[in-house]
Amino acid sequence: MTDDELAAAVDANYWESFALMAKSCGGDVLTREGVLAVSTGLPVAMLNIGFVKKPLANPHSSLREMVEFYDSAGLPFVLRVREGVDRDAEEAMEAMGLPYGDTVPGMTLHPLPASPEPVGGLEIETVRDEQRLCRYQEVAAEGFGMPIDFVKQLMGPRLLDVPGFESYLGIMGGEAVATSSLYTGGGIAGVYNVATLASHRRRGIGEAMTWHSVSRSRELGCSVATLQASVMGQPVYARMGFRAVAPYRTFHRPD
Repeated sequence: MTDDELAAAVDANYWESFALMAKSCGGDVLTREGVLAVSTGLPVAMLNIGFVKKPLANPHSSLREMVEFYDSAGLPFVLRVREGVDRDAEEAMEAMGLPYGDTVPGMTLHPLPASPEPVGGLEIETVRDEQRLCRYQEVAAEGFGMPIDFVKQLMGPRLLDVPGFESYLGIMGGEAVATSSLYTGGGIAGVYNVATLASHRRRGIGEAMTWHSVSRSRELGCSVATLQASVMGQPVYARMGFRAVAPYRTFHRPD
């Protein structure tokens, strides 16, 4: 696959998984020509993302509709566009008082290699019941530094029933210490929600959780794994062989 094809794979999985997550937690989705606005209903900008999917015929009009979608619900938000997709839309965002903030690297792993042996003592379970889900929520909340109520809304029981979506819990010494999730569709795998308790970081556990998602995606017949990397996670993913092919430029209100 070319880099353009890989970037399109990152786009597709990112957009679809985020929209499905929002719908499963009672959020809302606005779809128009060239744009996708996703709202989880939670007062966190990074959980309400509007995407510019392709060059817009009328950037100001399309962007205003997305902004009104969030403002009508009283929610903070960010807008994202993959670098090189629509420079006019980027300029329109700036003109609307939504300056550039940062760039989030969309990364891919292709072809999918065999996964290395897991960290010694780490057991990884698939989340299929309420007990494991509760532990998953608690670890994700602490690992991401989010209120537990937010995580329970985002990652509730309905998400476990979404076709193509799986979640995993890392256990060491009987203690839940890490999470990861996987969304597969169209032969593409998206790795999400990789989190490790602060007390267990720098032991390779987050990397092992990521490899588990990759291994599972191979079992499901996927040929490409994708993810959006944090600053802390990007060096780890690069070491695993992931490459940044889809840089997402983020625009937001200064407040």
